[in-house]
Amino acid sequence: MNKSNDNSSDIQRELQKLGYWDNIYSKNDYFGTGPTKLANTAYEILKKFSLKNILELGCGQGRDSIFFAKNNFNVTALDISENAIRYVENIKHQQNLDNLKLLTHNLDSPLNTDQKFDLIYSNLVLQFFDLIKLGKIFSNISSLMTENSFFLFSTKKPGDKYHNFGTKISSHAFEYKGITRFFFEKSELEKLLSEYFVVEIFEAEQHVNLDKSVSVWWKILLKLQSL
Repeated sequence: MNKSNDNSSDIQRELQKLGYWDNIYSKNDYFGTGPTKLANTAYEILKKFSLKNILELGCGQGRDSIFFAKNNFNVTALDISENAIRYVENIKHQQNLDNLKLLTHNLDSPLNTDQKFDLIYSNLVLQFFDLIKLGKIFSNISSLMTENSFFLFSTKKPGDKYHNFGTKISSHAFEYKGITRFFFEKSELEKLLSEYFVVEIFEAEQHVNLDKSVSVWWKILLKLQSL
């Protein structure tokens, strides 16, 4: 396949991915309301270390960003879906959350800002990127941090209900409706993260769903690697 065909395939995959998320976020409160479990962990870190400025990567319909903003933190929230961002914009205006800034942004690209953040936060979003793309994303994230910043995120692990679900791409990657989820072992992520960060917490968590399926994920807290 020549380069032009490769580019065409990449564009097609991106459009399919956008369509998937825009469709999901055309429905109200698709993933529920109120802060997630990880957001409550983030809140404790924010209070303990007197942090103020948060960047959320992949905010979806804003349940965590809204929670942070309502608790008087300054929040910048990003999502690839314009439908998601419009949804959160409406809530922002209804609740007068002037401390919440929203941007449509693809995590494949660096964020064009000189601002540094106290906490960079992402809940179950980075599962949609392979290790090569994650390396670039982690590099971009490190450039938005200072030595006193934290990076808290969660990502799916093997054993989750979506592991072995859909079309098998590899032993730990499965595609469904044009979306590929990656389920990394702890050692793989630790190796990649060590290039940029110091690991503070790396724990497995799980939740039994109403249908008795089990969701499992890594909870990871990081600080910037010293030069």
